[in-house]
Amino acid sequence: MREDDLGQVNDRINDMISEIPPGIETSLLKRRLSSNTDKYRDKRHSSKEGALPDKEFLARNSILDDLFAQITHIRTVYNLFMVTFLLFFLSTAASDIMESGTTDTIRWRVVIKNLIEVGLVIFYLAFILERLVGPTFEIFGTQYVEPKWVLKNVIEASIPGILFFISGNYLLLHAWMNAWAEMLQFADRLFYKASLIDWWNSTTYRTYYRTWNVVVHDWLYTYIYKDMYEIVVPRNKMLATLAVFLVSAAFHEYVLAFAFRFFYPVMFVMFGGFGFCFIFIGKLATSNVLMWFSFCLGNGIMFSSYTMEYYARLNCPSYSNYYLDLLAPRSWVCQTQFVA
Repeated sequence: MREDDLGQVNDRINDMISEIPPGIETSLLKRRLSSNTDKYRDKRHSSKEGALPDKEFLARNSILDDLFAQITHIRTVYNLFMVTFLLFFLSTAASDIMESGTTDTIRWRVVIKNLIEVGLVIFYLAFILERLVGPTFEIFGTQYVEPKWVLKNVIEASIPGILFFISGNYLLLHAWMNAWAEMLQFADRLFYKASLIDWWNSTTYRTYYRTWNVVVHDWLYTYIYKDMYEIVVPRNKMLATLAVFLVSAAFHEYVLAFAFRFFYPVMFVMFGGFGFCFIFIGKLATSNVLMWFSFCLGNGIMFSSYTMEYYARLNCPSYSNYYLDLLAPRSWVCQTQFVA
């Protein structure tokens, strides 16, 4: 009887062991299928009950790299843009000769390529400021300008503003990020996202904010939004979202204030105020044309506002009080000196 029991146990163990490899293969197959069908996912469900999803890192390329590899006409448009840019650049400045190296662990050609693009885009941004922005606004503070002059140049600043916006996005979120990710051997290259559509094809600000800068979005989601939603204001998405916008707007304004050496919270008002309100516009209107129109106009307002304040700081008299001069805009009162 004892030998029969041991034999049955032994047979059962053998059956269980024989079932393990197919189970493992099925699990791996499901994982491969899941990764292929949902390549651009960036959240995984939390094991805590009632908690928000956690950030998930995967080995994947940037969106543009995948598009360039898969769709030939996008690569053609990119090549035409780069050739046009290089020809235009060579007519205004001399080109540098740079050499690239290779290693077994880091693709230094990729690093050098992206760093070259960083340098070229920086020169292009400088060209925009020197040729399209500075000559227009440098007279501010040296003579009286009418309100229609301000309105006209705010609208015209939309062109260099949107050029600066697009080029800056490519500089930071593609070239710069990919260069450092390659050097640090960081596999997750999803710095901007395409869930259902690319950020540049977004029809609502809600989708745009979630896809255009995944690095900052993930940090804000993990360290601000989740804590606000789960601890500070439980289950209140409105206040949690408002906190995210205020923190992000304050940080952007902090960077600009130290770069310009004056405080002029145009970015804070437009991003933390209007930007927060725009996420609700999607309930009333969804249009990619409306999105890009707002991008152009918004960048025109910010470009003209900061530029006029910059030249007001150069050409207009300062306030007598140090702290008042640090915080109060000079461009608001600069024109009074020309009024008889």
